[in-house]
Amino acid sequence: MKPANTPVYRVVVPLAAVALGVLLGGYLIASRPQALPNPPTEKVTPVTVIPAEFRKFQPDLHVYGEITAGREAEIRPMVAGRITALDEMFRSGAYVESGQELVQIDRFDYEVAVRELQADLDEARAHLAELESDLVAARSTLKLLDEQIVLRDRDLARLAKLTKKNQSSEKAYDDAQIALNGAAQQRVQGRQQIDSLTARVRQQQAAVARNKARLDQAHRNLADTTITAPFSGYLQDVNVAIGKRVAVGESLGRLIDAANLEVRFELANADYARLVDAVDAPVDAGRNPLSDTQIEIAWRLGTTAYEYHGRVERAGAEIDSTSGGVVLFARVSRGPVGILRPGAFVEITLPGIAYESVLVLPESAVSDDNLVYIVRDDRLVPVTVEVLREFGDEFIVTGDIPPSAPIVAEQFPTIGPGVAVRPMSP
Repeated sequence: MKPANTPVYRVVVPLAAVALGVLLGGYLIASRPQALPNPPTEKVTPVTVIPAEFRKFQPDLHVYGEITAGREAEIRPMVAGRITALDEMFRSGAYVESGQELVQIDRFDYEVAVRELQADLDEARAHLAELESDLVAARSTLKLLDEQIVLRDRDLARLAKLTKKNQSSEKAYDDAQIALNGAAQQRVQGRQQIDSLTARVRQQQAAVARNKARLDQAHRNLADTTITAPFSGYLQDVNVAIGKRVAVGESLGRLIDAANLEVRFELANADYARLVDAVDAPVDAGRNPLSDTQIEIAWRLGTTAYEYHGRVERAGAEIDSTSGGVVLFARVSRGPVGILRPGAFVEITLPGIAYESVLVLPESAVSDDNLVYIVRDDRLVPVTVEVLREFGDEFIVTGDIPPSAPIVAEQFPTIGPGVAVRPMSP
């Protein structure tokens, strides 16, 4: 037996080990299990859907506006003078009643003027009475002259007959003729005097009327020394004090009507056109188509919101060229108007036009080319819709969509016809 450390032994043993390892590795490779590839699966996208509910929809328009004074008056004196008295409520922000006396101007000069003009009027009336008396007397005298002329004419005719019969002298006849002519001359003078007195009476009547007009003006000036409130309201910009001398037309303050507050707001041309088109009435220059439209007004004062009602009365006379909108004015009719003031910034809500049998969808449900996707048998089907109006983040649409069909509420980048989806309620 050969020893284990011989050269042949050292070579054969490693080779045998290598061969055995190769055989074992080949066996393991040949007997390993084969991994087969999985078949490809279709991706299913979860989507939120909303049912197609066709209904009547009338959206509200929300705009902002400003409270304005429906009626405002400047407190200005119509006569000049020194202020002698002021009402204790004649202050900015104070509320005054219609007819309340606010300012008293010194009356002395105006009372004197009234007395002087009254005396002038009395004097003119007395002179007129004198002239009218003279005119009555002149007419009576003229009547007597007419009777005298008739008598003298008879006397002259009688003397003429007697003279022809030589029963009277020619001198008596001539004297009767002279007397008749004298009476006729007196009548002409009397007629002239009546005409003159009639003209003077008319002149004096004009003088009386003129003096009466001056007296009426003096009474008016005297009455204007007391300034009263033309209507109930709030005073503003009061700038006057007792002792101050004021001129005619000088501004003493402003009075804002408390019962006729208005709200001024502006509608975009598109909204105004839609509302006008929806009104079933002829459009004319005398009446605004939106007159009598009821609106809601909200005034937020701190954390408190005050609610008011109003009614559209008229549109502005001009269209603002910068904004292109139409200005409307509405009368504030109900609400706590006692605290409301001109200049308040308010929110106005007015009803828009009503749409029949439409869908109201979120903006995300409608693509740029007016497509919406409905789910049918868990796959997407595109439908073209007509967008009637964009209203905030919602679209008012109509189209050939089955009632209650599930509509994808939010479109995604890979959306398209036939895409498999898993509908989910919002």
